Amino acid sequence: MARPRAEDYEEKRAAIHRTAARLLSQGGGQASMMRIAEACGISKALLYHYYDSRDALVFDIVHTHLLALDAALAAVPPETRGRARLHLLSRRLLACYEDADDLHLLQLGAVGSLPDVQVAAIRAAERAILGHFRAALGDTVPGADRARTTAALMGLMGMLNWAFTWFRPDGALSRDGFAALATDMALSALQGAPATG
Repeated sequence: MARPRAEDYEEKRAAIHRTAARLLSQGGGQASMMRIAEACGISKALLYHYYDSRDALVFDIVHTHLLALDAALAAVPPETRGRARLHLLSRRLLACYEDADDLHLLQLGAVGSLPDVQVAAIRAAERAILGHFRAALGDTVPGADRARTTAALMGLMGMLNWAFTWFRPDGALSRDGFAALATDMALSALQGAPATG
């Protein structure tokens, strides 16, 4: 019979995620389970109660984060259309990224070393996130060339995903202001372009 989960399982799991992401992001996901357990203030045995390997931990941290991003984007009201929808998606993504620098770095540095099945699940979650933006771009500029739409999409995602390297909350530009700017830059790459026929 499987051991039942404690009532605070999810809370403890989230705390492990935060601490482990910070530690793992500093070394490309190479910290040992013992070091992670020590940083979390728990025993190695308890950490293994949650995860049977470092790969399982890294995967769960990154995959959980991506699923949360997808859920936040999916919650954008369907009646919000066009540029307003794309702007809201950009704004929501930036809001989710607040205080998530360690998750970004972990995703960039450690995912490539995971087993293929885990990498495939992460890539599927990333594609789902991209899908929200691709659909909004298509709705805003219908008939735009697919290659050009993909370039605009990836340019927008690059701007949003790398903002953590330079954006300062106390700077002259707010998150919402940057979301609007990034949205307009992506749309300017498509608007006025010849439609596919």
